[in-house]
Amino acid sequence: MLGFFLDPAILWLILFFVARHGTERSYFTLFFVSVGITVVAFLSSIYIPQFAVIVIPIVSVLALRRFCNVGWGRAVGVTVLFVAWLCFSPVLFESLIK
Repeated sequence: MLGFFLDPAILWLILFFVARHGTERSYFTLFFVSVGITVVAFLSSIYIPQFAVIVIPIVSVLALRRFCNVGWGRAVGVTVLFVAWLCFSPVLFESLIK
């Protein structure tokens, strides 16, 4: 559950470091795009887990392209890093707890 609140911040940081130049700089827009992508990722992993691997990257790339004015290459790069975070964050949290 902690990941649900941490994932938007991680996506925000990834977007800042990868696509800093030429992207939307409004914190309002970045906040709602990152929260929207995280909610879609969370809900798709609960309701349609077999398609979550397909849905999350598509929604992420399209949302970043549409709302943050990020190019295709940078949107794909941000999405790859974010999906890697989604895959490895449970392992990280588990290792921190033990």
